Amino acid sequence: MELQGEFKKIKPPNYNSEMEEAAEAWLINMNKYFQIYEYDENLRAKLAIYQLQGKATLWWEEIKKVKEINKQEVTWEKF
Repeated sequence: MELQGEFKKIKPPNYNSEMEEAAEAWLINMNKYFQIYEYDENLRAKLAIYQLQGKATLWWEEIKKVKEINKQEVTWEKF
């Protein structure tokens, strides 16, 4: 996906923590990256989810199950 390659060029932050402060900082930094390009809400969520690692990935998988979130309907706001 060309867009994803473009996203990787700007080196967005990964997130792999459970700490609330770290999550808030990560979200602020992701918003900075999204200001560079005008990604739609769905694409922002998908790109952010791609940056999750370790425990953060496990957290997201659990949230999807509990809240019955379909990956096609995830928006940045829902995420």
